[in-house]
Amino acid sequence: MKFSIIIPVFNRPEEIKELLDSLVVSDYKAEYEVVIVEDGSTIDSKEVIRQFSNQLNISYYFKDNSGPGDSRNFGMKKAKGDYFIIFDSDCIIPKEYLNEVEKELTREYVDCFGGPDRALPSFSKIQKAINFAMTSFLTTGGIRGGSEKLNKFQPRSFNMGISKKAFETSNGFGNIHPGEDPDLSIRLWKLGFKTRLFSNAYVYHKRRIDWQKFSLQVNKFGKARPILNHWYPEYSKPTFWLPSLFVIGLFASFLSLLLLFDWPLKIYFLYFVVIFVVSSIQNKNPLIGFYSMIAVWKQFTGYGMGFLESYLKIKIFKRKPEVAFPELFFKIPTETKEVESFTTTSKPIAKAESINVPVSNPLSTPVVEVQSKPVPIETKKSVVKTKIIGLTGGIGSGKTTIATYIQSKGIPVYISDTEAKKVMEQPEIIAKINATFNDDITTNNVLDRQKLASIVFGNPEKLKQLNAIVHPAVKIHFDNWLKQNQNRPIIVKEAAILFESGSYKDCDAIISVITPLETRIERVIQRDTTTRDKVLQRINNQITDEERIAKSNYIIKNESLDEAKKQTDQILNLLENN
Repeated sequence: MKFSIIIPVFNRPEEIKELLDSLVVSDYKAEYEVVIVEDGSTIDSKEVIRQFSNQLNISYYFKDNSGPGDSRNFGMKKAKGDYFIIFDSDCIIPKEYLNEVEKELTREYVDCFGGPDRALPSFSKIQKAINFAMTSFLTTGGIRGGSEKLNKFQPRSFNMGISKKAFETSNGFGNIHPGEDPDLSIRLWKLGFKTRLFSNAYVYHKRRIDWQKFSLQVNKFGKARPILNHWYPEYSKPTFWLPSLFVIGLFASFLSLLLLFDWPLKIYFLYFVVIFVVSSIQNKNPLIGFYSMIAVWKQFTGYGMGFLESYLKIKIFKRKPEVAFPELFFKIPTETKEVESFTTTSKPIAKAESINVPVSNPLSTPVVEVQSKPVPIETKKSVVKTKIIGLTGGIGSGKTTIATYIQSKGIPVYISDTEAKKVMEQPEIIAKINATFNDDITTNNVLDRQKLASIVFGNPEKLKQLNAIVHPAVKIHFDNWLKQNQNRPIIVKEAAILFESGSYKDCDAIISVITPLETRIERVIQRDTTTRDKVLQRINNQITDEERIAKSNYIIKNESLDEAKKQTDQILNLLENN
């Protein structure tokens, strides 16, 4: 059995990089392929994907926009395997995932399976709260799981598998979105195929990263369900009504106050207290518990109101779904136009050891508004053909936003903090840290970063010891990464301590992001839910902006996002043509 991994993507090159990074460290030994379908993106992932050409078997297709369902179908038609595994682009794959899938298919074969999702420790607090709301036994996550038998599971398309035979028989996904995955599951059941939950084949799913997007998403889920019930009434369940009953009951509870009955509202209050307590304990953070109450509120009200609106229009007023909710339906072309494609022929390389999956935190990146300004100092000559461009800035300056924008232009970017976290998870590095800081710095061979930070923060000697362990390993890691991109005209190395670590000496030019102090403080307070004094303490531990300016070739002054993109483009143009 050969697996083909199918990944549709739309304007998410940074997510594709994280997903492919996680596949690179997979411990699966058999051959498999990765098929990436770019669904008419305006910011494509082509150059990011090329970075993995010598590590993974990748086929890349760029086509006209036709929605995620049709893009998955397109990818499965192009795939060469006999079992397709489908991921959303915002997933990160555990190294043992493919082995778990193969083990389950060997134990009890099914033509379609679904897997659960989890949150990584490095996810933002809001992402963890949303994950709690979507998976907890106290919410619709529990309702959904409890109402479906494990051998009658409706796989979700962010993490599912389907055999080539089942795909060809069913013609794959329909044009409704969301709702295309339960629609496919039901059609497979009607065709005689079986589905099953693979409990251990989980992925780390980043999901929506802000409240507005999450609310919109669950509202669409609610609208889609009555349409599916209309198409397949035999599979309608009373539990689908629970979010709507939650909304109706809440409205009735407020009305009951007019009759001096307050106990219904007290029940709601008690429910959210339970949400807070359980989430706080589960996530070991009361702030995530508080955010979980918000997430559950938005989940129930968004889904419930969407469900009621759709029920009225579809069931009561007998409107056609495509007319009532055109935003839920992609127009499937009779023939999807393939604009561009390429295929790598390299096989996945063997790994001597596993390393931690890199995860970026979208919420930790402030929205930057900047202007660039060249500084007339001599540029250091590179000893290699590829120009190494250093990108740095103080905490809260917005350098990561600039790095992400540069990455979206197809230029390889090495995010030092993220890569350092990967390096610190290597067994030999953990062993060195244990020997230096005692064994209780790890739990089950997992590095306790908070404990380590508490030891080195404010202690220059301890920090120096840690840097002596980590910096040489990161340097080796960067050099290997550079070799993989040695055919590129320029690459960018983003690092907060570019000057302090001495890394600037390897760069052909330096870009510094400079932002007013108060703006930086406000961003970090909002991002990390910390105090002004703690932020100032962290800023004071870094070099000053004046020192950065004196040592840099180009300056990005934080004033406007549109100007930032224009000026960044100008700087990149100068660097690429000089």
